[in-house]
Amino acid sequence: METRRITVPGGELWTAGSGAAAAPAAVMVHSGIAHGEMWSPLLRALDDEVFGVAYDCRCFGRSTTTLDGEFSDLDDLASVLDAYGLKSAVLVGESRGARLAIDFALAHPERVSGLFLLAPDVSGFDGPVADDERPLLDAVDAAEEAWDAAEPADTDRAVEELIAHEVRLFVDGPGREPAAERAAVRETVADMLRLNYTQQKDTPDFVKAEPAAGRLAELGCPVRVLVGDADTAGMRATAEEIEKTAPGASLVRVPDAAHALTLEHPETVERELRAWLREIRGAGS
Repeated sequence: METRRITVPGGELWTAGSGAAAAPAAVMVHSGIAHGEMWSPLLRALDDEVFGVAYDCRCFGRSTTTLDGEFSDLDDLASVLDAYGLKSAVLVGESRGARLAIDFALAHPERVSGLFLLAPDVSGFDGPVADDERPLLDAVDAAEEAWDAAEPADTDRAVEELIAHEVRLFVDGPGREPAAERAAVRETVADMLRLNYTQQKDTPDFVKAEPAAGRLAELGCPVRVLVGDADTAGMRATAEEIEKTAPGASLVRVPDAAHALTLEHPETVERELRAWLREIRGAGS
């Protein structure tokens, strides 16, 4: 893979590209518990079929930003496309990244040829919360507040407590115990979160897009959604809302999977993405 740094107003974005530039393009937008490194295995696996690009959003991973003014995640995504000379691309997004991908597709439909959404969030959509999930969700919220209020001497401890709760919720899922076979995924996510949190205090404001919840019917591109059956009730409901509302959307439920689909079940994500890309290319020929 070739890595680059792209200059954007008030910062720089870390990016990585893999595959032949003449191949169909797929731009990957990471989840909120990770950064662009989560896509590296998938980029390598697919470099025979697509020109893949991953990047760290501003305030995540190895991207940088100033502390003054506002920035737009959607403008940053457009800058990534522009930097690689891509008029349009399939957007692959997980969780927060799926939300950005949907918002971008609604704002710039001519630049998006398809949406492959994993454990998707949708701006403006409030999913249900199951009773047995509330303790974990409340623990994450309390740990986040404690980290935000922590004095410098207590920051490391507060970050580790927050990470522990987030890993428990998003990697294991609210209905599964922390199994040994997921230990490597838990540590990978924890490492990415540690890097993210080094730059997520006193961050600049971001420009909020118009909520997508009432506009999913406007999506004109093919949409494939994957959601784990051990993810939260809210995430499962969000995936079902996209399937029900967006034209051309289809849903795949992944057994024994929580929120970190790409890291927990990389072979499933690769297989489903390959099959779907071939499907939409065949439909367009």
